[in-house]
Amino acid sequence: MNLEVAVLLAGALLIVGARTLYVLAAYVVLAVIASALIAPSALVSPTAFAIFALTTLMKVIVAPLGIVWFLRENPPAADLHPSLALPQRLLLAIGIAVAAAAIAHVPALAEIPLLRLIAYVVLCGIGMLVVHRNLLAHVIGLLALGAGITLAGAELAPQLPESVELGATFDALVGTFIGLALVRAFAAQNPMLDVESLRKLRG
Repeated sequence: MNLEVAVLLAGALLIVGARTLYVLAAYVVLAVIASALIAPSALVSPTAFAIFALTTLMKVIVAPLGIVWFLRENPPAADLHPSLALPQRLLLAIGIAVAAAAIAHVPALAEIPLLRLIAYVVLCGIGMLVVHRNLLAHVIGLLALGAGITLAGAELAPQLPESVELGATFDALVGTFIGLALVRAFAAQNPMLDVESLRKLRG
């Protein structure tokens, strides 16, 4: 399967999917592709490769396994409860693809490799945060957004120290498991894990 097609389908599933496992699988595909694209730059030194391997392990295996474990403990979280109907989500996914293509044709940005893929992944991550009401979906959306940012960093700042990537990955993972803890707390009060529940906390 063509790389762009794989990214297109995975990104669209983030928006269109209503089941957590499907959306999580789409994120893993995007994270694997992002890691594969930046892998050559990690071969410049043993240290860079070690950091790359560690971050890839955390983003592709550790974080998804943590989410799968949470789903086993909290079955209601398997449904993302999108705030938009399926036709509207399909239109949004198409709109994101069109917007990403338009960004890639901006003259000032035209020289950036993979710009269309970067813009598409970032917009899909943001779109997932907007579309789904489930708190767990927001965690996965942030991880997907992180995959897009990783690609952007690799293309826009290839000499960026690997320590920054490592720090960003740890931040993402800490946020993931803090998010899971919050979701579990809300699950005890609201089986739908709807973000509307947060409004009850307003004073």
